[in-house]
Amino acid sequence: MGRKVNWGILGCAKIAEVRTIPGLLKASNAVLYAVASRGIEKAEKLKNMYGAKEAYGSYEELLADENVEAVYIPLPNSMHAQWVEKAAKAGKHILCEKPLALTQEQAKDMFRICEDNHVLLMEAFAFRHAPLVQKVKELIDKGAVGKVKYVESHLTDLLTDMGNIRMKKELGGGAFYDMACYNISTISYLLDGKEPVSVKASAEMNDQCGVDVSNTALFKYEDGVQAASYSSLNSYARGYYAVVGEKGRIEVPCNFNCRNICKFTLTTDGRVDNVEVLDEQKTEYTVMCPDNYMLEIEQFGRCILDGERPYVSKEETLLNAGILDRAFRAAKEI
Repeated sequence: MGRKVNWGILGCAKIAEVRTIPGLLKASNAVLYAVASRGIEKAEKLKNMYGAKEAYGSYEELLADENVEAVYIPLPNSMHAQWVEKAAKAGKHILCEKPLALTQEQAKDMFRICEDNHVLLMEAFAFRHAPLVQKVKELIDKGAVGKVKYVESHLTDLLTDMGNIRMKKELGGGAFYDMACYNISTISYLLDGKEPVSVKASAEMNDQCGVDVSNTALFKYEDGVQAASYSSLNSYARGYYAVVGEKGRIEVPCNFNCRNICKFTLTTDGRVDNVEVLDEQKTEYTVMCPDNYMLEIEQFGRCILDGERPYVSKEETLLNAGILDRAFRAAKEI
């Protein structure tokens, strides 16, 4: 059996409890070594629930443990930069929840600090490790839809708890940070990391909380390709993305971090008769998706142990952070 990475979890956020830690426990190259919270009670509870070796009542105590090799940071967005820096200076490799940073400049600083301390940093987009989006990208690259003309991505949720951290401006809340980052990541990945020449956006604000609760962003690229993102914290829950090309379209009606059997459709060969599209050929693809979070932990573990390149690279994170910056600015101008 190969060597395994000893992991520490900085914080007892719900995403860590219900998705990342269960995924870590299934990973072939990972050990849940320690958990930490701002109080020992939560940490002890998580330790007992999942069988971690150590529980700490502060994040600093976990970072001081020499047995911890890598940390996962699921803290509120506004705390990412601070704890990435502290983890890097403690010599820990870092998997940090999306969005990595609140601005592109902040993200650049975080990568620089990690490079200076000779540790790896990867933004945690679990869906990017799954066979589903990779299969879609494979079909596009093989020319299944011809030249790509348009990509759209939607991610929405109906948030009823106004006390949720996603509604707190001081913690980096709002639909842009929490939801649009998924759409931008998807669009950039499917378009080979192109940077848009034009970004337009609008947002619906919650004046009481000071955060955006829904937003739309439109992107235009040098080669004429266009893309659209819609994200929301106050509408019916949906995950969906689609690619339209000259010869066909791909539609993916799946939640981003879906598991088990996933299906999407490739439509081609239609002909137009007046206003009707006739004779379309629909091919349904079925993709078996293991736990995306397990795949993410395993891949980052291979980066640490074997020198593999992170699936979510520094370049990709900086590109998407810059696009999100531009969308924010565009929305404020309206």
